[in-house]
Amino acid sequence: MSKNKSKKYWFSVVEEFIMNENAKYFRGGRIEVYDRDSKTGYAIWEARFWIPIEFYDQFRETFDFKESDNMPYINWDYKPKEKE
Repeated sequence: MSKNKSKKYWFSVVEEFIMNENAKYFRGGRIEVYDRDSKTGYAIWEARFWIPIEFYDQFRETFDFKESDNMPYINWDYKPKEKE
């Protein structure tokens, strides 16, 4: 029997389909935050994201179905590559 106690919050990454040809190199969606103490079954908080496609898999691995006792804080300092 596991002695690991579940954390207070868990996160879910939800990708949303973007129907714009100009956005084909980006992924958008939301991170939903669930509180284990909540009886509603709904997320208590969510944050939108819009990131370059090359970062999406790593982004999802970082947050999807992870647990924490603290709300997430995401600060992204992304600088696009200079056009040649």
